[in-house]
Amino acid sequence: MLLVKRLLLVLPLLLTACGGGGDDAQDAYVAEATKVCEVAETDADALTSPTSAAGIKPFVDGTLAIATRAQGDLAALTPPPDDAAELEAKVLTPFAELVEEGKAYAAEVDAAGTDGAKLLALVAEQPSAEGIDLEYLRSYGLGVCADVIDTSG
Repeated sequence: MLLVKRLLLVLPLLLTACGGGGDDAQDAYVAEATKVCEVAETDADALTSPTSAAGIKPFVDGTLAIATRAQGDLAALTPPPDDAAELEAKVLTPFAELVEEGKAYAAEVDAAGTDGAKLLALVAEQPSAEGIDLEYLRSYGLGVCADVIDTSG
């Protein structure tokens, strides 16, 4: 009986040392990714919504800068090995694609200048995060990131 109690006390330590204990890697990843997304959220909240055609370009450029930085910072994190492929497929690759779409969109906004009709048409064509699995992000513990990335609202 004493041996069983000792094993029960030592087993969690062994599992942790061998990498099999708990979700430490996921917790660390979620903490780091959440920091990235909180910075992006703060920066996005500081942007001034455009009230005229002249304000659209600075708003788009600011949004793109925030998204580019956040995407790069998230891509630089090391995800837990067991989750890496799924995070890559459901979040990181689609987010990188969204940033690329954002760059092309910003170029179109730039080319439109202050032409209200062209800008109005572009507003209806803005990139969306539909390729990013926001529900997966939320279930993984990255609700802040999902909220920041979600362009539907």
